[in-house]
Order: sequence, then structure tokens, then C-alpha cells
Amino acid sequence: MNRKPMLLKRIIGITNREEKRTVGLLGTSRGAGVTYTGMLLSSYFGMEKRIKTAFLECNNHRDFERLQNACEWTKEDGKSFSLDRITYYKNVAPNEIAEIFSHDYGCYILDFGTDFNTWKEEFLRCGTKIIIGDRAIWNQSKTAEFIRLLECISGSRKWIYLMPNATRRELARLSGKTERSFFKVPYEPDQTLLSKETVKLFQRLIG
Repeated sequence: MNRKPMLLKRIIGITNREEKRTVGLLGTSRGAGVTYTGMLLSSYFGMEKRIKTAFLECNNHRDFERLQNACEWTKEDGKSFSLDRITYYKNVAPNEIAEIFSHDYGCYILDFGTDFNTWKEEFLRCGTKIIIGDRAIWNQSKTAEFIRLLECISGSRKWIYLMPNATRRELARLSGKTERSFFKVPYEPDQTLLSKETVKLFQRLIG
């Protein structure tokens, strides 16, 4: 049996260790559940898969600041706070992303809120792109209109489309309006403790 040279094995090992995952989250309306979904994904990568994870607040909603004040963390400073393998970065400006990406995280999750126009290029650079639809019936027309605007972007049909806490009827209604397959994100009372249902969903859609 032929064996690979040791040097080649070392190079392959280094390449695999340096591979970084990027996940972009974008909501179709305010309050759809982008930050909630991002917290679940952070727990999935950071706690379930044991990958050092950075969760970036790339919007001006200031939700991370309220989150920091509401809970206890293992480490905190003016720009970030951490729990186990997950670090949350507050109110990240476009010119700060490169510096954060230079750190040794294995996964980067970017919460773009609803500001597609400002963050379009950064969102499209993400390896995994996720759209969060709003379950509220009065906002589903906004979701349908937003997704129609994506038609001109190559590959947008292959993105992941999610709706937190949705019923089967709500999923079916929005999927019919948009011609996209929407998946339910389960409700988790503690976003750091994922149910088997949530873990299976992310394993299926993201790996």
C-alpha cells in the first residue's frame, strides 16, 4: 500500500485546521428573529461542535448590548463578551471585520439585521447565506417582496430560508408565496441549550 509523504500530510492537516466557516444572517423585517437564530447557531457551532465561534452584530440595533446587560458572561470588555467558545462582538463597523477575521476562530456568524443594501457585498461573501422570514401575517408580504428582489442574484434559490417558531401552516403559506422552502427554527427557552430538534435541523441544513 502506498503511503502519503509525511510533509504532504502535515500540509493537509494545517489547511484543514485553518479553514474558517462564515455564516451570514439577513432578516426580511425587523423582529423576524435574526439575532435569536444567530444565538442558536453560535451554540450549535460553539457548544455542540466545539468550534471557537465569533458572533458579529453587523447592524445598529444594539441588541447585543442589551443581551450583555441581561446575562452573566465568562469574559467582557468594551467591544465584546464571551461564554465558553463563543464571543459576541457588539455593533461591528465594516472596517472592523477584517481585524476580527484575523483572530483564530473556526466559525464566524454575521448578523446583518435587515440592512441588505449596506451589507450586501459582505453577506454575499459568506459561505452560508441564511434568510430569516417573518412569521407575522402582516409582514409576510414584505418577506415575499424582499425575496422577489433576490431573483436577480445568482444562486439565491440555494440559500437557506428559515422562520423561527413558525407553524406548518405559516411555513406552507410563505413557501407558496415565495417559491422557496422555508424551515421552522424551533423555540428554545435557553439559547445555550439546544434541543435535539434544533441540532438535527442545523446538521441537515448546514452540516
